[in-house]
Amino acid sequence: MNLKKHESISELVTLASVRATYAYEQYDKLMGITQYESIILYELFTHPRLSQKELVYRSGIPKQSISKGIHNLAELGYLEISSADQDNRVKYCALTESGLAYAREKEGKILAIEKKVIDKLGFDRAALACQILDEWSDLLSKEIANLKEEKQK
Repeated sequence: MNLKKHESISELVTLASVRATYAYEQYDKLMGITQYESIILYELFTHPRLSQKELVYRSGIPKQSISKGIHNLAELGYLEISSADQDNRVKYCALTESGLAYAREKEGKILAIEKKVIDKLGFDRAALACQILDEWSDLLSKEIANLKEEKQK
C-alpha cells in the first residue's frame, strides 16, 4: 500500500470539503441566517414536509441545533409544527406561506448558484461527485464512531 497516495487523496478531500463548507458559511452570513436555519429552510423549500428526525438525518446537524432552528423559525411564523397522526412524539415541519417567501428569498439564490455549478460540471459528473462524497462521508462517520467507541472502553 502506498501511504503517500492515500495521504494525498485524504488531504484533497479534506481541503475540498473545508472549502465547500466555507463557501456555504459565507453564503449564510451574506443572507444573515445561521447554518442550521439555512439547512432547515433549504430542506423544507425543496421538500414540503419533513419530520425533525428527517432534518437531523439529512443534515447531520445535532438534534438540539435543528430543534432550536425549528422553534426560532416557528416563532417568526415561517414554519408550522404538527404531530404525526399515529404518534404524537413525531413532529413534522412545513413552511407557512410567509415561510415559503422567506425561504425563497434566503435559499433561492444558492439553489440558482448550485444549478450553475451543476451545469458547468455536467449533470453526470455532478451526480457522481455527490454519490462519492456521500459515501465518503458515511464511511468516515462510521470510522470516527468506531474510534469514539474504542476510546470509551
